[in-house]
Amino acid sequence: MIQHRTGFVAIVAIAALALLGPAALPAWVKAQGGEPVDFEPPRTPWGDPDFRGYFLPGASQPLETRASDEWRQAEGVNRGQGAAFSRFFEPDPDAPPRPARVTRPMIIDPPDGKVPLQPWAAEQRGEIMARQDELAHLDPRVKCLPSALPRAHLPVGYNTYQILQIPGYVIMLYEWNHLYRYIPLDGRPHLPPHIRLGMGDSRGHWEGDTLVVDVTNFTANTWPVGHGAPPEGAPASALTSGHGVFHSGDLHVVERFTFVDADTIRYTATIEDPNVFTQPWTIEFNALRRAPEGHMLFEYACHEGNGRNLELMTGVDVGAARVRVR
Repeated sequence: MIQHRTGFVAIVAIAALALLGPAALPAWVKAQGGEPVDFEPPRTPWGDPDFRGYFLPGASQPLETRASDEWRQAEGVNRGQGAAFSRFFEPDPDAPPRPARVTRPMIIDPPDGKVPLQPWAAEQRGEIMARQDELAHLDPRVKCLPSALPRAHLPVGYNTYQILQIPGYVIMLYEWNHLYRYIPLDGRPHLPPHIRLGMGDSRGHWEGDTLVVDVTNFTANTWPVGHGAPPEGAPASALTSGHGVFHSGDLHVVERFTFVDADTIRYTATIEDPNVFTQPWTIEFNALRRAPEGHMLFEYACHEGNGRNLELMTGVDVGAARVRVR
């Protein structure tokens, strides 16, 4: 993967913009980070809460609730793989290993901690999961498509975030597939419904020190959640805890970004799509942690050296064919 990201038109344009201006939760959630926040972030020169800076993905958590012994029952799974995967992306290679643990799931509503899929959608998700070796059922992210929301904020290796602010706008850059968002704060209406975007159309406002973003106008070819780094102590199969959950063009997401301390942003997202889910559902976790000084965005060369999509389309295993030729 090439380790340099400058030169991309979208990023240059966004950076130029930045220079223009100086529910009650269950008890187990409150005990693990869902308590009210009394931290007051610093202010920008124009008085908004200051979210500017570089951030890394937060703590890894499974998406859904699992039975206490369900991880161990997964056939052929090594519980150590999850911790090893998480450690691989640790920015400080000399940091001492953290104790293995499986943290609470991201889903805080509904109370059972499960994605509330309609029966037909649950059946289709099972079909997707069973046929991941077919192009039609492949994770859209593997095809280097936009990751949609809230998936763009789920913990994953090889992702850094940069948040820029100018009066009236918050701008978010994602290392993941060079995604970006302009979030106007002036109360303007959403785009007309016939305009569809992979990352949706964002409109934001402040509620105290919390940035609230309403997102609509999604395309229907992404997954709202998906794989991320497995939590320490969980098997590598935790990577797929959100796989196969899809949505329609009526997806509606409401995000909330709140500083819980000087270096940590809590992320809450409520996901609604009456065509696919039986009810709105909410995830919450500490999604962003401030990056070390000198951190930067790198190029995410998604398709560099990637021949698997071609193999899936043609039905030919290029690697195996090369071995046979030799």
